[in-house]
Order: sequence, then structure tokens, then C-alpha cells
Amino acid sequence: MFRRCTGCGRGIVEGRTCPRCPGGRVVWAFQVDLNESGQMRRQVCRSGFPTKAAALADMRDRQDRAASGVPEPTKLTVGEWLERWHASRRADLRSSTWASYGLMIRAYVVPAIGAQPLRSLTRVQLRSLYADLADHGGRRGRPLSAKSVHNVSLMLSRAFGDAVEDRIIDSNPGARAHKLPSGRRDMKTWTGSQVHAFLSWTAQDRLAGLWRLAFSSGMRRGEMLGLRWSDLDLDGATLSVQQTRIRGVEGLTYGAPKTAKGRRRIALDRTTVAALRAHRRPQAAERLLAGSIWNDEDLVFCREDGQPLDPDSVTGIFERLSARAGLPRIRLHDARHTAASLLLAAGVHPKVVQERLGHATIATTLDTYSHVLPGLGEDAAERLAAAIDGAR
Repeated sequence: MFRRCTGCGRGIVEGRTCPRCPGGRVVWAFQVDLNESGQMRRQVCRSGFPTKAAALADMRDRQDRAASGVPEPTKLTVGEWLERWHASRRADLRSSTWASYGLMIRAYVVPAIGAQPLRSLTRVQLRSLYADLADHGGRRGRPLSAKSVHNVSLMLSRAFGDAVEDRIIDSNPGARAHKLPSGRRDMKTWTGSQVHAFLSWTAQDRLAGLWRLAFSSGMRRGEMLGLRWSDLDLDGATLSVQQTRIRGVEGLTYGAPKTAKGRRRIALDRTTVAALRAHRRPQAAERLLAGSIWNDEDLVFCREDGQPLDPDSVTGIFERLSARAGLPRIRLHDARHTAASLLLAAGVHPKVVQERLGHATIATTLDTYSHVLPGLGEDAAERLAAAIDGAR
């Protein structure tokens, strides 16, 4: 650690001016040997620091990077940083989130900008990446959905934000680089009569109880497939959401509910309770038939040998049944949207709907189902007018 003149480069022992170069500034500098992992020792000299503390901080930062094998920021590429960042976040992300981040990095980011030096990456380049993904980033060159593109942008903003905190880059190029379009795609739901027709059509199906629960509770697919008999209180007509079936890095497994509000109790109607009781009887017979090969995870909905159901397979079964019933095509997840829409249309308070669905905030509920609210507003106006006129 030493001081030097910016004009002549002479080392200065004390004072703020150079005796030979009065016009030069006196700054702090350092010279250090760095032993990088797997490389020869190299010497680094840096100057221009206004204080000794600033020079010491930079020197120690470079020493720490060399000891950990992290390349100099000027040499680090986007792909290299994302690989290191993704590996470092495994412990503090949900398994399914961590797996999806890895997929997005490999499929969408690295092929396009992986070789780009991290420090020279700009917001304009990221916006170009998002535009390309929206045009032909999906399977077989088809457009990638706006929500999927936005998920990529959120992941990159998070990764580059950590790079800023680690002092690898000065600013986050991913900040405000993409905005989810305000116009949501039309939500596909069924009417109450269509739900009734489907449940009547599937009354004898092995998973009739699952279909009934999907439309009556508004639960997520993974929550229903992770439901255990011990989570049910059929006498009290309630269930408790404690775990969810997710697809993580090791494949299908169980995890915590999606949000803190996701761990919740849901009240059940009498018909749904009866459907679940009816579902339990044949399952008991399957268990006896399977004998020692029965997989005892206490699951409400499982295969004939007790093994967990694959979420995608269940969705496929639902879509085939709805097609045979002659009903409009919707996803199994749309049963959740249908339940929420029917509840709101029936005048149930949005706060109750939020808690039933397990949304993190009521704002999420109102934003997601805003298409239902105009009709509720008209009904509210008529009720208010009736109250005023009646009072008069």
C-alpha cells in the first residue's frame, strides 16, 4: 500500500502535493500478488483511490475473488455468472423454482447472450432478448407467452442484482428491462351449469372426488395431489393444505405451499364431503388388493398401488374427460379460476376468496379476477339504489 503522484508517478511518503510535480494529485495505490485457483501467480497494481480505506477494500476484494476462483469482473461472462449464481442459490430457493431457473438459463439465456461479458451487458440487449423470446422463444420456434418471458426477466434481474451486491457490476441491467403486459389473456372458465354437467358425466370416474374438490375448493393441482387423509376432517367438513406435489430438480417430490398464505384451512360443502367419503371406499379395496406392494403415503388421490399421481397425467385425464363430455376445453388449473369466478359472481367477499385460494394478498385476487368485478359493480349499484329508495 503506498501513495503516488498522478502526474509523474513518483511515490509520496507524506503530504498532499508532489515536490517535483506540484500540479499532480496524490492518490493511494496498491500492488498485490494474486494466487488464482488453478493459475499461475500474477501481480496486480491499481491506483487512483482517494483514501487508504478505499484502496484496502479493493485490494481485499480482489484477493477474496482470487482465493474463491471467481474471475476478474472484466473477464466474467453472463453465462459464467449465471452458472455460479444458480449453484449458490440452491439452498434458499424452492426446489421447483431452482429447477425452473436452471431451465430458463440453459434454454433461453445462455444460447443468446451467454458469451457476452457481464460488465458490458446493457438493458437494450436484454430488451432485445425478451423481444426475440416473445417472437420465437417457445417450442419449435413458436412465440413464448408473455408470462414466461416476464419470468425470465425476473430471474435475470434477481441474478444481476446479486452481482451488484457482490460488487461485480456497478448497476443492474435487468432492472425495469421488462414489464408484464397489463392486458391479460382471456381467462377460460366454465359456467355453473357446465361444471354441473362435467361432474355428472364423471360421477363414476375413479377420480370423481378429485374433480369435485377442484371445482368446489379452488385448490391448486399440486395441493390436491399432495393432500393426505390426515389433512382432512370430514366430520368437521374442513381440510388443511400442508404440502404440495412439485416437480423439482430430482423429479416429482413434495414441498411447502407456494406462498405463506398457501398453508390454510378450507371449509367443505356437504356434497364434497360425501364425494370424498365415496372416494375412500374403493381406495380401501385397492389397498387390500395391492397388499405388500401398497405405497403408504396416506395420499387421498393416488394410483391403484398407492403411488403418487403425476400432475401432468392428471391434467391429461381431465382434458380427455371434458372433451368426451362435449364441454369447452379448459385446463385443470382453470377449475381454480372457475371456482373463484363463481364465488365472486355469487357475491362472496374478495377477502374470503383470497383466503380460500391461498393468494398472498387480496390485490392478487382482485387483479386476477378483475373481469368478474364489473358485473359485481352493477349489482352493487342496484343494491345501493334499493337501499336508498327503500329508506325513502
